[in-house]
Amino acid sequence: MTDPTEAPIRVVRPVPLPKQFAIVGSIHSLGIALFVGFLTLVALKLGADFANGGSGDVNLPFALAWSATAFGIAFLGLWSLHYAKLIVARSRTAYHIHADRVEVRRDGSPRPTDVIPLDRGVAVQSWTGPLLRPQGLATLTLVVEEPSGTGGRVRHVFHPLPNVPDPDSVADLIRSLIHARRVEVG
Repeated sequence: MTDPTEAPIRVVRPVPLPKQFAIVGSIHSLGIALFVGFLTLVALKLGADFANGGSGDVNLPFALAWSATAFGIAFLGLWSLHYAKLIVARSRTAYHIHADRVEVRRDGSPRPTDVIPLDRGVAVQSWTGPLLRPQGLATLTLVVEEPSGTGGRVRHVFHPLPNVPDPDSVADLIRSLIHARRVEVG
């Protein structure tokens, strides 16, 4: 690796999309919260029936009230977590592209949270879905070959970089750096 204080070739900031949060965050949160609410309903109904001798549906209002509460708490908690990941974290993230690596930095920190070496880079994949396409964004995935372990098998590690603006030029830049590193090493 080169000097960690060197200036990056390009700094890319992902774009947080409120629409992505509203749709994806809501669907994920709703699905998981429904599961939590249903499990709470079943557990409380069975537990109350066991404790009270189980006489029909007498314990059902009690179980429904607490399962609705568990659903609401789970939904709000998960929705807040999605907001933190899809909006707040992306607005504080930057991808620093250097000649030999890509660094993911958060909150303007001088230390990267993730360093992706380009000398073992295999490919750069680009994916754009119906929420990202109209905004001109894509998720770039850097595929890196990890050294073989004790089993002797090489594995690929995928590093997604979500919501990249101008993804074609960023992907071309990273591909050219991967190719340059492979020619330099090989």
